Amino acid sequence: MTYGRILVGTDGSPAAARAGEVAARLAGAQGAKLTIVTAYTDPRGVDELLADAARAAEAAGLRHTRIDTVKGQGPPAQVLADVAEERDVGLIVVSRGVGQRYALSDVSRRLAHHTPCDLLLVSDDDANRYGRILVATDGSVTADRAARKGYDLADAVGATVGLVFVGHPATGDLITRDTIATFAGEIATDVQLRAGDPGEEILAAAKQADADLIVVGNKGMTGARGFLLGSVPEHVIERAERDVLLCRTIVQAVTEIGRGEGGVIERQGEKLAAYMDDAGELHLYSAKCTHMGCTVGWNPTERTFDCPCHGSRFGTAGEVVNGPAARPLPPA
Repeated sequence: MTYGRILVGTDGSPAAARAGEVAARLAGAQGAKLTIVTAYTDPRGVDELLADAARAAEAAGLRHTRIDTVKGQGPPAQVLADVAEERDVGLIVVSRGVGQRYALSDVSRRLAHHTPCDLLLVSDDDANRYGRILVATDGSVTADRAARKGYDLADAVGATVGLVFVGHPATGDLITRDTIATFAGEIATDVQLRAGDPGEEILAAAKQADADLIVVGNKGMTGARGFLLGSVPEHVIERAERDVLLCRTIVQAVTEIGRGEGGVIERQGEKLAAYMDDAGELHLYSAKCTHMGCTVGWNPTERTFDCPCHGSRFGTAGEVVNGPAARPLPPA
């Protein structure tokens, strides 16, 4: 299961209603709970707005027992982010912008830079049916997590997948073959190996594949640097002519971690390496490599926590598997 809880933001507009329909369908396909959130300055009519959104989610096929609603006073992006963090939400769904088919609203842009979880930006399109998903990869650990999300989603909604790599074709062939072997299972996958500007080539690949959804990682977009520096995911979300799933590729929600799996979560500003054992018990360790302090990442193939800086590798109990680290990850 990709997401345990999905949050959708609504302001009562037709664009927000389409985002709500997408969120309800995804929650139903994955057995997830749906939280509907609205931010307000004037409380009048807010309860009715949320009740209408909940009824629409039921009409989209989601059981009412899996729906709850939240209203919060304040800036919309902040309210959505706060609720998502409080409830350990795995995915936020919002419209790209009211009345703007492809342009990003201020709320969408702010969430793209500061979301505490994955973010789905829904275009102003009546279809929003995910029959074909395009996943961008560069072979990095963070891209692998985005690829896994894309394949999990494709499996849940019955979609096919297109993989796009931008760079040297020989490298791309190795990386895409490995990605398919690791994540695809029985899901039909086409590959595009392209050269040029990565952002532009991903958009061109989506057009060629007639993809309904583009999946990219958010590497390079978080924090103050995200506002100052250009990035491939930023280019994609700003220019895409279809829905975009922006995967937070460093940390994740606890509900995203299945039994026998690991990941990196964040609690009170601290990154923690988390492993869920087969009995469903969560084991937490510091995510700082004991060699030089770099943040480790989960390697689903080897089932280890790997350091991207110098190659240290740690087991599911925090033990050292490969150096240069000499000490285990300390329990959190």
